[in-house]
Amino acid sequence: MSGCANGEQSEKEEGKEPPKQSETTEKEDTRISLAAVGDNLIHGAIYLSSDYQVNGSYDFTSIYAQLKSFLVDYDIANINQETVLGGTQLGLSHYPSFNSPQEIGDAIADAGFNWVSQASNHSLDAGAAGIISAMDFWDRYPDVVTTGINRSEEEAARPRIMEVKGVKVGLLNYSYGFNGYVEPEDFYCNEIDKAKIKKDYEQLKEAGCIVVLASMHWGQEYQFSSNEEQRELAQFLADLGVNVIIGAHPHVVQETTFLTGKNGNQTLVNYSLGNILSAQDENYTMLGALMTCEIVIDGSSNEVTIEQAKVYPTVNYYEAYGGSWHNFQIYLLRDYNDTLASTHAVANTTVAYLNDLCDQVYGEVKDIEIVR
Repeated sequence: MSGCANGEQSEKEEGKEPPKQSETTEKEDTRISLAAVGDNLIHGAIYLSSDYQVNGSYDFTSIYAQLKSFLVDYDIANINQETVLGGTQLGLSHYPSFNSPQEIGDAIADAGFNWVSQASNHSLDAGAAGIISAMDFWDRYPDVVTTGINRSEEEAARPRIMEVKGVKVGLLNYSYGFNGYVEPEDFYCNEIDKAKIKKDYEQLKEAGCIVVLASMHWGQEYQFSSNEEQRELAQFLADLGVNVIIGAHPHVVQETTFLTGKNGNQTLVNYSLGNILSAQDENYTMLGALMTCEIVIDGSSNEVTIEQAKVYPTVNYYEAYGGSWHNFQIYLLRDYNDTLASTHAVANTTVAYLNDLCDQVYGEVKDIEIVR
């Protein structure tokens, strides 16, 4: 015992410090994979089809089966639920005022979507009752984060955050308006307002969110490129520091690109991912898109970068026979062929036509791969 003590003392007397272990080790980067699709637009032709009616209820899981096998590899998977899931108890309805079966929600949760954006111009189609019923439904899925609509003022004030691999990811979601419907209270739907967006963004950052994603219901229907208002708002979001912007509403695809924020940050912008599912009947509305990327958080600085940005064009497919529409399916364009095109209910939804439309919209895109 005394020998050890004397040894320590002699080292100090000689001016030597005991060897120290390394105090810091370089932290590894965190990589979060993100997938997103566009409008889940539930026309009556979908739920009126006998294909999905089972003992007085519905089962829509077969529609999303091919997406399910794709999404299994992604940490965050976002879908824009265009129509409110008020359920059969409120009476189902379709265009121009929608109320959709809640079994659609069961199907998209089963497919692997864990972020459901619900702010749209149709959010108030079934009134406050529709919003309350939809949010009550989503309580069944605690692993699914919903954004854009709220049952109460308290719920509206709660920041929407996912924790992925130890990283807090903040989620924003807004719509340009609600088809003339007026909210009975101002908390039911998130409307685009720069002051509110800035406040919400700052609240997410204060809550410790390193990554912030925004789902925006904006733009002009059936236009294949973004308009000035979208581009100005996208730049505003980039300047705040939003990392990825996911656009919906036009029902057709629009360009995907990168913007540089005022602090030099890079923001991935998808102006519109088109429809993932609908019963619209124009061939240009059959083309949608599934966007994927990796969000990389630097282990030392927490700086966020976006890598491996890809767009997978999709095809909304269905058949017509027996006086109604059947067999709704969602294909990646790379898996679609002219044999399928020959049985598509919408004429001229050929591989060549869809590829030409992709060329028109996407062209040569820097740092983004179009996979088809």
